[in-house]
Amino acid sequence: MRAFLFSCVGVVWFALGLGLIIAPAWMVEILERLVSDEFRLFVLIQVGMVINLALVIGTAGLTFRALWVVVGCVGLAKGLFLIGAPLGRREAVLDWWFKRPFWEYRVRGFVLVSLATTLAYGIISL
Repeated sequence: MRAFLFSCVGVVWFALGLGLIIAPAWMVEILERLVSDEFRLFVLIQVGMVINLALVIGTAGLTFRALWVVVGCVGLAKGLFLIGAPLGRREAVLDWWFKRPFWEYRVRGFVLVSLATTLAYGIISL
């Protein structure tokens, strides 16, 4: 079950990363539409927090465990900030995230693809 969950997370990270590398304008537009509604944003934050909690708790046998604990803790902190921040500050942070130069989106995509590949390596080594 753990391998299946982390495989799904890796596939999503890989797809998002490739989208950000290949077509950042198109991908950012899709992501902006996803977080434009308060309910969808809330659901996405909650799903992200569950995935990050699984990274913190469930990566006991994977290689690079410290990396996954750090990634999970950073993701949990981001989710807690987005849930607890006042509406104006949350909107300002989301605007800042979505109004970056395209090279930054490509770097973020490369980081996501790298994390997905590393997670796949960890799953294979189970």
